[in-house]
Amino acid sequence: MFDFYQWRVFGVVSIAALSISGCSINGSYPDATEPDAAKLRFISSNQNSTMDVFDAAHCGGQTTGLLNNLFTANTRRRAAMSVPAPNDAKAYLEVRLQPGRELFVRANTLGSASVCTVAFNFTPQSSGEYEANFRYVGNNCLVTLNRLREIDGKAVRSPIVLINKGLPACSGSNPIFPKPTQAQPQSAERTALISQIVDASVIAKMKYAPADTTAQTALFDKGIEERKQRLGFTLPDAYWTEYRLNLEQSANDMASTQARSLQLYKDYYSNKLGLLDTPAIKELLPDSETADRSKAMTTNNTMLEYYYRTQRELQKEAFSAHQARMADLDQRFDVCKRYPACWQN
Repeated sequence: MFDFYQWRVFGVVSIAALSISGCSINGSYPDATEPDAAKLRFISSNQNSTMDVFDAAHCGGQTTGLLNNLFTANTRRRAAMSVPAPNDAKAYLEVRLQPGRELFVRANTLGSASVCTVAFNFTPQSSGEYEANFRYVGNNCLVTLNRLREIDGKAVRSPIVLINKGLPACSGSNPIFPKPTQAQPQSAERTALISQIVDASVIAKMKYAPADTTAQTALFDKGIEERKQRLGFTLPDAYWTEYRLNLEQSANDMASTQARSLQLYKDYYSNKLGLLDTPAIKELLPDSETADRSKAMTTNNTMLEYYYRTQRELQKEAFSAHQARMADLDQRFDVCKRYPACWQN
């Protein structure tokens, strides 16, 4: 279960450690030296911002520098990126990353009255250039990541879906990557109680509803016609046949995320309940003499947040797969040579 307080504490620790350490405002992360190293620009409009990079050899993380601190100048760390930063980017840093290796990246901000952390997994490609923008939208902080390219003298930013898968290699190494708690010994009684609690928590929005195929087909037709007009050149029928198949596959993948989200929710909720002793489980049993209504409502609300968060992650994965299929299609038909806004993986 996501522990906001834990991430809050370690966000503060990360920034405080950087401020007082000998690593200076440029951080402790060393630039990759490979000739095909990827490059990442980290832009932030948030106070006291840092970006930490984790891998199996550095479970404690390495920070890349400090931005927007009231008492310290911003790091001037740069990586000679070919695509310039946006005109409105007031504070940013650039680093070189080893290509082809999965990283766990964490952006932190410590404001006068708030702390926020966003983490995601990221595998940079050979010689790729990327840009991460860290900011607040309403009361939530978020990171958007783009692949950068230059086509016909113009900067093209292609969004990348962000997914937080954690870092299994670091499990149990520190509070950021805690060791999984062992479940209590199970029994028929406990299994039945857990099943009742989980089943009763499922609301209507979590159940699968089949899509309107007629409306879906009309939407595909409209999207294909609009894309043909935007392209301004003719592509063979084979391209558009595969394009439609990709749309249908994407729709099916998106539809399956609801069923997958519900199953993951049930499994996760059951596992969390399995960590409790039997009296604590009975407190969550709805409409029973032992029920603690306040505790049960709080637990169900927390689990509902997990469900929606899981669904978003699965939808991101589905879209990422769709993006990869479309990028492969556009590459095989040389679309990117004639259309700057082509699909990119």
